[in-house]
Amino acid sequence: MATSLQPVADGVHLASLAPLSMFNSVVLDGPDGDIVIDSGPAWSGKRLARLLRGRDVGRHVVTHAHGDHVGSSAWLCSHTGAPLAMSEIEADDFERGSIAYHAGLSGRLIVPRMTRQRHHVDQRLTEGDQVGSFTVLPQPGHSPGLLAFWRESDRVLIVGDGPTNISNDPTSPRWMKLPVSWHHDPAGAVESRRHLAELEPELIVSTHGRPVRGVDRWLDGIRNHAH
Repeated sequence: MATSLQPVADGVHLASLAPLSMFNSVVLDGPDGDIVIDSGPAWSGKRLARLLRGRDVGRHVVTHAHGDHVGSSAWLCSHTGAPLAMSEIEADDFERGSIAYHAGLSGRLIVPRMTRQRHHVDQRLTEGDQVGSFTVLPQPGHSPGLLAFWRESDRVLIVGDGPTNISNDPTSPRWMKLPVSWHHDPAGAVESRRHLAELEPELIVSTHGRPVRGVDRWLDGIRNHAH
């Protein structure tokens, strides 16, 4: 596991929170402090603290309110003072409701338990909002309000969910198959990924797994591992 932030694009760093980068944060350089996208499960706080040591966190943004993406969000905001932003569709549920969005029982039982604390949402994001140099795009399906972040200038796409590449070589991905039932709407999840692929991203950075370079390779993962 990497012991420091890994630069993957201009001003974009991957913070690996688990072996094989199964859980990540993505850290964006910003003029008013770093923007930390996703926080990993509830046990990620100490690891995040080490990776972010010496950096000024100015904002915390999450792709969606599944426990493996917001599990340490309350901790991160409390310890850094960073405001929290997420989809307007899921913000109320994260503050005080159910985040068990999965279609299958296993997902509804397991993933919400990866978060133990809730936190006030300071900004409710919608399509077209800006997160640093990235534009917010909707990616519904895996969860009702899943968000992606797109930077057209160098064609970098940041997503919260896969497909999940476990290869360190971004040009030769290896895909990890995950349960279809862990989607809120499995068919919608595949359709949203295909729609994002129409942007023709050069680099796809996910908070699950390693980056993928080339839209053709990402499309291959969508076609052959449609989960």
